[in-house]
Amino acid sequence: MNEFKIPFAYHNGQCIDVSTAQKGITYQCTCGADVKLRGGEKVRNHFYHVNNETCSYESIIHKAYKEVFYKLKQIRLPYTINGYDVLKFDRVELEKKLYDFIPDAIGYIGDDIYIIEFAKTSFIGERKLIKIKNANVMCIEIRIINCESLNDISKHLLSNNHREILHIPDYIEMTILRERFVKAYREKENELMKLKNKLQQYESLQELNNTNYIRIPFKKKLSNGSDMYKVQGNYGELTANVHERQYIEFVFIN
Repeated sequence: MNEFKIPFAYHNGQCIDVSTAQKGITYQCTCGADVKLRGGEKVRNHFYHVNNETCSYESIIHKAYKEVFYKLKQIRLPYTINGYDVLKFDRVELEKKLYDFIPDAIGYIGDDIYIIEFAKTSFIGERKLIKIKNANVMCIEIRIINCESLNDISKHLLSNNHREILHIPDYIEMTILRERFVKAYREKENELMKLKNKLQQYESLQELNNTNYIRIPFKKKLSNGSDMYKVQGNYGELTANVHERQYIEFVFIN
């Protein structure tokens, strides 16, 4: 679709598209300027600025998405959450301040709050995402696609394409469970660290006691020409040609 052709306008505060508009009637653009309908066999119907004002196509379709969502009060999730793939809201508010930021739309289901953001080129940045996470509310971002009618927008909102769940809130039960898990993990981690330190101490002692090479004094000469040495109460034999030294390196096997 040619983005320079205006697909939506307003009449008495209601958003309309070219399928319901009539030629000769003055409508209002998103920017507030007057627009009228024109088109024919060679050029499809579209709105045009009467006084040649210029405005943003992105702003026009962005507002149309919000208007459709306000009336539809439904949106399909990209995947099933808690058994639901379509959220049906009790009521919807547009551009109302929530904590310290203003989302495009807020949907309410009972006491639960859902943030709906619409974006074509300007998606949610890190700063706003941090605010959303701090607010601990569910946030869904819809990527706007080019639509020529309000019905196209409705179909898009009820599909599961071009959307992303940016944050799923931590419910109180989940928060308590996570805190218990962290506490138990840290306690177990401290216990394991103590056992590890104790094990290392024993390993160091064992290594000291099981040194492969130890210098010991000559003890007894055997009749077969070999020398016998006493190490920690155990006897081990070394063959000849080492007994001439007063001290030798004695190799033993546990």
